[in-house]
Amino acid sequence: MPREQEPIVSLPNLLTLVRLPMAVAVWLVAPWPWVLFGLMAAAAASDMLDGWFARRMRARRQAQGLPTRGLGEKGGRGAWLDPLCDKTFVVSVILAVWVFYDPPWWLIPLIGAREILLVPLVLAWRLKPGHADLDLRAGGSGKLATVMQFAALWSILLGSAYAPAWGVVSAVIGLVAVFEYAWRGVKEKEPA
Repeated sequence: MPREQEPIVSLPNLLTLVRLPMAVAVWLVAPWPWVLFGLMAAAAASDMLDGWFARRMRARRQAQGLPTRGLGEKGGRGAWLDPLCDKTFVVSVILAVWVFYDPPWWLIPLIGAREILLVPLVLAWRLKPGHADLDLRAGGSGKLATVMQFAALWSILLGSAYAPAWGVVSAVIGLVAVFEYAWRGVKEKEPA
């Protein structure tokens, strides 16, 4: 019998899902850098709050002796929904900045290096026969990579001469995050 999951309409999941309409809104507000920055800040806040509420709800359920329903845990609904919504939002912002602000062509792949490498790796892992569930919850390097991506994108919006440097930093930390995800996958035991 499959383990009970938290409902899709829970506060943590709703805070996660709000990033999907935000990803669409990016294209409506992209011409206005300060509005786009505000949207990026709102998406970051929703990302912090969804995890906080999931952990809090799990702790409350544990204290009451109730099943945690996968809240804030590997294999829970939020463990795959959160990174999916994050990637959708981040890719939308990267593409909108590319279209509206015309940065050097090579800067966009640097900023998006984590997604360019991670998405095919995750798909390959999922298609592998007998794969173990991959823990896609963000680790420290994944969270830092997102912050650096936003900093690099913001430097483009401001027309900063440091945008290439931020792009390189974003790429390096993104590669570390990809390595962290891959290492987690390698450490997972395959089902017998």
